[in-house]
Amino acid sequence: MEFDIQGNTYKVSKLDAMAQFHIVRRLLPVLGELMPAVKTGTETPELSMDAIPAIGTAISKISDDDSNYVLYGLLAGVSLQEPNGLGWSKVLSGNTLMYSHISDSLPIMLQLAFKSLMHNYSGFFDALPSDLKEKIQALKNQSNG
Repeated sequence: MEFDIQGNTYKVSKLDAMAQFHIVRRLLPVLGELMPAVKTGTETPELSMDAIPAIGTAISKISDDDSNYVLYGLLAGVSLQEPNGLGWSKVLSGNTLMYSHISDSLPIMLQLAFKSLMHNYSGFFDALPSDLKEKIQALKNQSNG
């Protein structure tokens, strides 16, 4: 999946199943609070500005270590298109962001992590049991209505 943010083109790759598992197990306790904040009905789900309180509440419940694990794990699948046809470069090396325009900008870093989350877990949410999907949909409807 390729997309642009502030004049740069990024690509998100699928993470391996074990990485996905370890990320989602850290996020499961707060996904119920995050899901109503996701605006669906578009090709790529997005967060609305109205979602900020829900996001703040949800992420405040995650420990610093788990937050770092999730962010670094999601950003590990993100690459930046280099200018002049030089190819793609990973935005993360170990636990270091390789580009100052990302490391100096929380909104850009979070957008990249969110795109990676949605790309890697869209099938996960589709595979949830129907009663759980109904509860998540009810939460979405509550927050929208």
